[in-house]
Amino acid sequence: MKEIQLRRATVADAEAIAAIRIEGWRSTYRGMIPDSYLDDMDMNENLLHWRTILQALPSKEDALCVYVAVSDNEIVGFVSAIKLAEPKLDKEGEINAIYIRPQWQRCGIGKRMMHKAARSLQAMGCQSCVIWVIDGNAQARNFYEELGAEILVEQDFSWDGLDLTEVGYGWNDLNVLLASAQAMPFPGALQ
Repeated sequence: MKEIQLRRATVADAEAIAAIRIEGWRSTYRGMIPDSYLDDMDMNENLLHWRTILQALPSKEDALCVYVAVSDNEIVGFVSAIKLAEPKLDKEGEINAIYIRPQWQRCGIGKRMMHKAARSLQAMGCQSCVIWVIDGNAQARNFYEELGAEILVEQDFSWDGLDLTEVGYGWNDLNVLLASAQAMPFPGALQ
């Protein structure tokens, strides 16, 4: 296994982050979401979204963090978390994105990114957090449950004209997430 490092994302990472998000949706949700939607995901739209977030990052470090996982100068995953302006489901923070290239999954990167996000949320003053997942994503659901998350709600929602069911998971105490994420050895150095 190659060495993996985590670092804060920069605007220069926006293209890789957007590509990983699209790749993640296409590999995970094929068969759950219409192929036409997945095939039509717009790289430019995703790139603009992430550039905007990353450009705002320096002024929002007290309420937002984005980290990338890097191997041999290639970004292989990312995680984003925010301190919520208003609590959701009685949780103060939210991990609002975590994506890892399929070939890099199941080797500890996700757990380390969740650990990093939880630590950052604590530094922002959060004691708890929520994360959302589309109902049919069994791999992510199992991952969150393995990390000690509890199901808070299942609800229908619309996304770009698609009717879906989302599941809200949460940790009442971020220390539970930290302990669970740290329990697995990680094959690489962290920064």
